[in-house]
Amino acid sequence: MPKLSVIKGPIKGQTFNFVGDTVFIGRSSRNDIQINDSGISRKQVKIFLIGGKFFVEDLKSTNGTLINGKMIAPGEGFEVGEGDTISMGGTVLKLCEVPRAKTLAAMALENKQPRFSSKGKDRLPKDRRSKSPRNLELIYRITELLRQSITINEFLEKVLGYLFETLPRIDRAAILLCEGEKRQIKEVIAKSRQDQDTKTIHYNRAVVERVIRNGKAVRMSNTLYEPEGALSGDMATSKIRCVLCVPMIVKSQIYGTIYVDSLRGPYGFRRDDLLLLNSLTGSVAVAIENAQLKEIGRD
Repeated sequence: MPKLSVIKGPIKGQTFNFVGDTVFIGRSSRNDIQINDSGISRKQVKIFLIGGKFFVEDLKSTNGTLINGKMIAPGEGFEVGEGDTISMGGTVLKLCEVPRAKTLAAMALENKQPRFSSKGKDRLPKDRRSKSPRNLELIYRITELLRQSITINEFLEKVLGYLFETLPRIDRAAILLCEGEKRQIKEVIAKSRQDQDTKTIHYNRAVVERVIRNGKAVRMSNTLYEPEGALSGDMATSKIRCVLCVPMIVKSQIYGTIYVDSLRGPYGFRRDDLLLLNSLTGSVAVAIENAQLKEIGRD
């Protein structure tokens, strides 16, 4: 069920489940969500659902509304999705637990009136596919890699190289492989845009362990808004500002994760980038599975 989590402001920590197709947010008690923040107008924004997609419209508020740190024009609907932040006054909300478009459309038909409650757990979308020409080209290149007679390490290193070419906002990337019932990390193939000649491996262990444990993707648009304990200590020292991490799963088995981050600033990754990583995981996981089967055959 989609939800809005308040990650900054006077009602920080509260969560509102989206069960209808339209909701109004503002300082007035007549809104579906009332926020007593002096920087928010009496009626600040409208969040609505069309064709399975969420949109935010600023209702000509006094101080304006920001999506992922950028001011939006009033009176127009701006699409938002999983992990996006909506800022107004001193309050920041994050959209979470967004299911696939078909599910959202069904919810809109079944629930005509907007209703909100303060329950729900984090969940990220599954099985979504990126369709931009740039991303389709990357998927094609990786599919062609599968036809080549190269080692699994060569395959994974090439995949990381393609990711850096396709997503200029990536500063560091890693493919982490795990094994056993405890899913312990056994190997890491990593690449850094800044330190291409070094073998130093950087990734946030807490993020990777969370993805491996839950089998669900993690997208952190702005690490400053993440709750305490969600990130391991190296996040602060490495100055990581945004993160994407997705599990590689074949037949319900987790083979590892694809991890990317950016040090240059928050909101470095778009929702489409998450779709791209989700699109790649199947091919990469199959390549890993085939390599492991070959090793077993040699034994």
